[in-house]
Amino acid sequence: MKTPTSTREGFLSRKRVGLILRTFATKEDDIPNRVAMAKKIIFRALNLRVDEQQLIKRIDLLVWSDKRYPGSDCGKTFSALTDALADFISIENIREVSNGDLFCGMLNFGIAMQSRNRIDYSIIASPDAYSYLNDDTASAMVDAACNGALAIGVAIDELAQSTLEGRIANTLAMWHNISLQSVGGFDLRAAKARNDKIAHYLRGWHHEKGTVFYELAGVEEVIPLAWMIDAFGNCIAPIRPQGEDNKRYEAPDPALQPELWERHISKLGTKLERQTAMLSSIGFDISFLKGGVMPAYRTF
Repeated sequence: MKTPTSTREGFLSRKRVGLILRTFATKEDDIPNRVAMAKKIIFRALNLRVDEQQLIKRIDLLVWSDKRYPGSDCGKTFSALTDALADFISIENIREVSNGDLFCGMLNFGIAMQSRNRIDYSIIASPDAYSYLNDDTASAMVDAACNGALAIGVAIDELAQSTLEGRIANTLAMWHNISLQSVGGFDLRAAKARNDKIAHYLRGWHHEKGTVFYELAGVEEVIPLAWMIDAFGNCIAPIRPQGEDNKRYEAPDPALQPELWERHISKLGTKLERQTAMLSSIGFDISFLKGGVMPAYRTF
C-alpha cells in the first residue's frame, strides 16, 4: 500500500518545492541580458502547474557578489534585478551573496535558506535553461520524488548522456534537501579558486574550439551524489525533457559574448575530466554514480 507521499496528490499536499537561481554580470553591459533571463525563468516557474496546482512555493535569486573573486558581479546587478522583479517575487528573496564561491558557497547558502523556510525539495536551475522548465517536466520530477528519488536531473542538450548515466547537473536538477545536507551539501573541494595563483587547471577538447582549459572546480554535484548513494542506496533519477514545446539551452553568443562563450565550451570540454577527478578525490569511480541510478530510470 502506498504511503500518502508516494502519490502526486500526497506529495503536493505535504511537500514544498522551491527554486534556486544564480546570476551575475561581470560587465555592466551584460546586466540587461541577465535581468531578461531571470525574468523569463521566474515567470515560467511561477506558472508551473502539476495536476493544476502551483508547484514552486519559494524562489531565491542569488547574485554572486564576493569581491574576493575577480570574475564576480560588477556591483550593479542586484539593484537592476530588484527594480525589474518587484512585481514577480519578494525583494527579500533577491540576495547578494558576498561570502562564497559561485559553485558551492552560493548553492549551500541557497539550500540553507530554503530549508529554513520549510522547503523540502529545491530545484536548482540555470536561467539559460528556462525553456526546459514546463509542466510536463515538472510533473516527471515530482513523479520521480514520489518514487523515492533524492536527486533528479533533467537530461538537457549536450549534458544528456552524462545526466542519463547519473551525473546530474545543476543546470536543471531537484534535490531532497535533508538528504543533501546530511552528506555535507556541496563539498568545497569543488569550490572555485579565488585567483589563478591557487587554481588548478585541466586541459580538454571541445569540437567547436579544440583545446580548452578550465579550472578543476565546479561539477559540485558529483561528490554529494556519491555520498548519497553510499548512504541511501540507488537514489538518482535522470529524466528526459518532457512536452512538445521547443527546448534549448541558451548558450552565449560567440560573436556578442566571446568571453562567456569560451567559458561555456571550456566547461563542456573538461566536464568529464573534472567529474572524474572530484570523485577520485573521495575514493569513488565515475561508474559508482551510474550504478546509483534507480533501476526504473536506467537507459543503459
